[in-house]
Amino acid sequence: MKSLDSRARWMAALLCAGLLMVAGTGVAEASPHSGTESVTRLPSSQYAIAPLVNADSTKAYVASIDDVGTSLDVVNTRTGKTTAHVATSGGRWAGPLLFGPGGKQIYLLTEGTLNVFDTKTNTLRSSFPVPDQPRPTGSNPGSLSRMAISPDGASVYLSQTGPDNGAQSTGPSRLLVFSTVRQAFTTTVPLPGESPRAVVVRPNGKDLYVSGDVGLIHLDASTGVPTLLRTLSDTGFVDELALTPDGSRLYALSKPDGHAVLVDLDSDRVLTTIDFQSNYQPVLSPAVSPDGSRFYVLEDDHRSVPKVLSYKTATNTRVARETVTGFAMERGTGLTLGSDGDTMYVTGVNYADDPGAFLQIVEL
Repeated sequence: MKSLDSRARWMAALLCAGLLMVAGTGVAEASPHSGTESVTRLPSSQYAIAPLVNADSTKAYVASIDDVGTSLDVVNTRTGKTTAHVATSGGRWAGPLLFGPGGKQIYLLTEGTLNVFDTKTNTLRSSFPVPDQPRPTGSNPGSLSRMAISPDGASVYLSQTGPDNGAQSTGPSRLLVFSTVRQAFTTTVPLPGESPRAVVVRPNGKDLYVSGDVGLIHLDASTGVPTLLRTLSDTGFVDELALTPDGSRLYALSKPDGHAVLVDLDSDRVLTTIDFQSNYQPVLSPAVSPDGSRFYVLEDDHRSVPKVLSYKTATNTRVARETVTGFAMERGTGLTLGSDGDTMYVTGVNYADDPGAFLQIVEL
């Protein structure tokens, strides 16, 4: 939970916001948390990524880096207590998480490995090293980036950068397919570019998209081996992706450029560009509300306090009064929306006061 100093900082932020509102200025930059919240310190963790929240929002699963490697924390969202702290690898990289069919398993990435976590027993059930890729002698395997699961839960798709020699890429990137039934990697597909990032699958299970340095890559996943259909280069460099609930549109976020493009997936056409006007402050963790009415991004860097920006999807314009600030962390590292659309789960870190990684739950 919050330290006294953290609570004081949070209350001071809200007080300042209130004074600005009374004065008639700064309304766009502050939104007091209207409901209850909790802040949970993640045991021994130094950095945490965006959490995975179960269907009834009673548990949050947070992958993080700690003193000895990576771990997965299970947090009871009702009490704010950590109920399990499970070591997942000895490496120094914790990747994204996704649920398997029925929420019985969680798939998580660590360095060079796809892991399977049992949500009933809170144990790491199995680990599958990624098969090596063709690479020149002396070069290193590419890094895993993101993953997605097919709507039927049968396939997990992972993106991996090309091999490198420590200074530059020495080969093509690729997409790997893991069969959840066979519990094995079944195929790999070369991808354009060197640095693929996020992966999403439309609800139809056929259309698969990968972001990266070449733009947005569209593949046909209707057969066992995904095939390249086209590359949308007019999106520019793309990092993270967020599908609308009906799967008809896609927000493609570029962190360093501080903008996102909205893509119509029926035509693979860029509809508009949203400029976050972040002044080169990183934006991350794009999320669309369950009812499709709002698009959120977490804005943060080392120079300012984190905030969540809200956009109306009907017009793709910012809703200034819905900006959320006052987080009890110096830096935000990830954002996840709850299934109710009224709860945000934000991970972050403190460096100076009360150092460590935290999960904060905010009721809007």
